[in-house]
Amino acid sequence: MPYWRFLALNVVVSAVTVLLVLSIWGRNQSAAPVPPTATVDIFAQVESAIPSVTITKTPSPTPEIYTVKQNDTLFAIALELGIPMEDLMAANDIRDPASLDVGQELIVPDIEGRIRPTSTATPKPAADSAGSEEGGDETDPAVSIERVDATGDIETEQIFLLNNGGVASMMNWTLDDGSGHVYLFPNFTLHNGGGVMIHVGSGTNVVADLYWGLNEPILSSGITLRIRDADGKLQSEWTIP
Repeated sequence: MPYWRFLALNVVVSAVTVLLVLSIWGRNQSAAPVPPTATVDIFAQVESAIPSVTITKTPSPTPEIYTVKQNDTLFAIALELGIPMEDLMAANDIRDPASLDVGQELIVPDIEGRIRPTSTATPKPAADSAGSEEGGDETDPAVSIERVDATGDIETEQIFLLNNGGVASMMNWTLDDGSGHVYLFPNFTLHNGGGVMIHVGSGTNVVADLYWGLNEPILSSGITLRIRDADGKLQSEWTIP
């Protein structure tokens, strides 16, 4: 009999234990779930704080344009612009130097070391009534001798000319020293502000540099140089001090 009492007690204790465990488990299941912790995207916040960079392209420089005028030649244009004629032809795909049209626009290439004839322009004196009647208006060429380097050395003697007036077509103009030495200008054009250097010695004509072709120096003290146009009219003279 005691055995059955012990067994009954054990059953009761086990049942109570099971009920207690089930009660605790039920309360845990009914409890509100804990919300997950928010994840902060640090890299996204840093990236959004950095201002975006807009790349601005540097605009291409506007090319310099020369418009061909009446009586212009390619050699004269290159001479005036201070660039080799070959580079001017290449930039404009010109194969025949004589194929120029009035009003044609030429692209002026940007040449490193480009020679731009510069000089302080000498103001033209105001023409009086007599000068006006003779046609001495502002459109007339005014080619003058601006500088003479009389060194006594054939390699360095030179004469700088500048046009302070209207367009001058230099073909058949002359430069002489009064002693029988005469230089005949080639066919080119000098516009207002255009200049050219005449070297007494020999060489190849290039932009802004022409060569007289003499074998000995001629520029010395007391020599008077004169420039005459194609009609033989005196345009300028310079006496070497």
